[in-house]
Amino acid sequence: MKNLYTLAITNVIQNLSEEIGGLKSGSMVEPEWSIPVLITEMSKGIKGIGVYRIIYKPTLITMSVGQGNISARKGRHKAVFLNKGKDIVSKSGATSPSVTGQKMYQYDTNINNWLFSFCVVGNKKVAVQYEKLLQEIEEPEFNILSMGGIN
Repeated sequence: MKNLYTLAITNVIQNLSEEIGGLKSGSMVEPEWSIPVLITEMSKGIKGIGVYRIIYKPTLITMSVGQGNISARKGRHKAVFLNKGKDIVSKSGATSPSVTGQKMYQYDTNINNWLFSFCVVGNKKVAVQYEKLLQEIEEPEFNILSMGGIN
């Protein structure tokens, strides 16, 4: 059993070392943000873990910064907005909330006034930190700063 435990620790150290190496090489290149498009439009390259902005088109002010599976987050915010700002409840009874979608709808019910921009970072821990730092600097109206970086 001791050999298995030692092997487990060795495997974790190896995995973390590889992750650190990837992070170091990734730090040499800034992520590329997409051009903001209407939240209802399809976005190329949207798959993956990353950070996104929801922008109010009339002022071009970022109203929300978030992170996670970009495609899923965009879809949920849009779905809640289109549901008149109410959470989506599936046939099984599961609730899919979006405070951002609710706030968007309350702020302006015209879906064509909402833009979406994102960058793929490919690492959850980096996305969490990047989201938190962007929220601290930009102070988006729809975000609660104490919640930045929390999933």
